[in-house]
Amino acid sequence: MREFLFKIYSFKFLDDLVLIYPLYTVMFSDFHVTPIQISILLAVWAGTSLILEIPSGVLADKYSRKNLLFVGQIIRTIGYAIWIIFPTFWGFLIGFVFWGIKSAFTSGTFQAVIYDELKINNREKEYTKIIGMTKTLSFVAILLASLLSTIAIPYGYSFVLVISCFATLLSALIIFLLPNVKKVESTHEREYFTLLKQGIKDAFSSKTIIYIMIFLSLAYALGGALDEYWTLFASDTGLALNRLGIFLAIMSLSQGLASYIAHKFDKLSNMFFYFLFGLCSTFLFLSAYFHTVSSLALLVLFSFLFTIIHIVFDGKLQHAIPTNTRATVSSVNGFLIEVGAILVFFFVGFFTQISSLRNVFGGFGILILIIAIVYSILHYRNRNNKEV
Repeated sequence: MREFLFKIYSFKFLDDLVLIYPLYTVMFSDFHVTPIQISILLAVWAGTSLILEIPSGVLADKYSRKNLLFVGQIIRTIGYAIWIIFPTFWGFLIGFVFWGIKSAFTSGTFQAVIYDELKINNREKEYTKIIGMTKTLSFVAILLASLLSTIAIPYGYSFVLVISCFATLLSALIIFLLPNVKKVESTHEREYFTLLKQGIKDAFSSKTIIYIMIFLSLAYALGGALDEYWTLFASDTGLALNRLGIFLAIMSLSQGLASYIAHKFDKLSNMFFYFLFGLCSTFLFLSAYFHTVSSLALLVLFSFLFTIIHIVFDGKLQHAIPTNTRATVSSVNGFLIEVGAILVFFFVGFFTQISSLRNVFGGFGILILIIAIVYSILHYRNRNNKEV
């Protein structure tokens, strides 16, 4: 287990030690990509993951999950190389298609690899803590990448992308060296569509799983998708370009801390997290309302709470689903997340053409509050039912 966790942690760290992360939206703009085109690129990224999300989960349940993670990293590296060679809208679009394939191959599969290894060793109760640590390392890597990007960018975007490719290749090597994780129940002999049917049935046959998946997809779409616009929003408030990396580093630091302590909230009731969800809406709305550099601190708090919510509910989902279709059900959840992300990207892209990013963020703050109220009402009505 110690060697397994070391490789998993190393993989996740290198997976996000990508120096282009804090710079790619700015890079697009520097290569004359318009704001609506940026939203299209992000939507294509999410759309590719959406199309492949469930099929990749089925493949992960049927074949080697380790190999799927490895192939995903290689494909993303090729996508970054395309950005170096063809720094145009169409080149960026192709690169995002490749990145979307990687996202689909990783989503659900990574969680299934960890949970099954823990379950084999009778340590599945530690899943939230372990997945929280991977998130912590992920955010630490993003923090470090954000700081290093300020040093690397004077050498040009191509230099930054080459370093990013090096990190993703290293992560691929580490996951390649990982032993094949045994599934608690073998599914290799089962037909693809039989497994797909069973996975979808498992996903929608339980109210517990349905409530968690919908909430997770809403939380991630409204929290995770919006973070693609953090730098644009921060720049809009007047934050200097050479401080954007520092801002993202602070965001990553807060998210890393949230990931590290998230398991401590694992036993708290769902109602507590619906309250946190509502509190997030307040932070987002006020940040948009004041729209100053100092109000960006509210976005840091927003991301901190969202990270805790996402990790805890990811753990709740893994505890609720059966092992033999774990990656498939997780990918169904990923499918719903990508649907939400695409809607967010198109909404932001459309309304920033007729309004402002500030007003869009304020509107999302109100929407998050409405969702928190709806889930609180459902929880109250079913307070004697453990499924909500």
